Amino acid sequence: MPTYSIDFNEFIEPSFSLFGIKTILNDYRLAYFLNKQLKTKFEKTENNLEFELNNIKQYYSLFNYQDIYNYNDWFLISNKFVQTSTNSQTVNLFTTTNYNFDSINYLIPERKSFDFFLKITGGIKNTLNQELIQNIKSIQLIDAVFEVKPDELKSKDFLIF
Repeated sequence: MPTYSIDFNEFIEPSFSLFGIKTILNDYRLAYFLNKQLKTKFEKTENNLEFELNNIKQYYSLFNYQDIYNYNDWFLISNKFVQTSTNSQTVNLFTTTNYNFDSINYLIPERKSFDFFLKITGGIKNTLNQELIQNIKSIQLIDAVFEVKPDELKSKDFLIF
């Protein structure tokens, strides 16, 4: 008698919409302009997203907005963590030179071109996706906004919290 198996992972679909944002704005300024344009109320969370990779703690800024009318949670997540390190080098007996260098780590490394992600849990209607993208693009210092399919990301687990 043949045996059948069910892989429950086939039935699990991400229950969030994801948008990548390319901008030169800082996190708090982007949250301010999104609040103004989208009539949202993003607030900085008490804790950042924190990961440890190769014994380096990485912190990604996180803003949250709860849409109580549509039962959605919105998250604005930084994709970049910049760590500044100082290296000292002795030139001669009396002179020491300090070199500062930055190392950049990404929350979603396969989407390095995005500075931020906008995650909306609970999902939104597909017809509203394009309207949302156009509203975000209308902010002056935003270069690009694209919808990202979470199941195409290798590191989508970092977005589940």
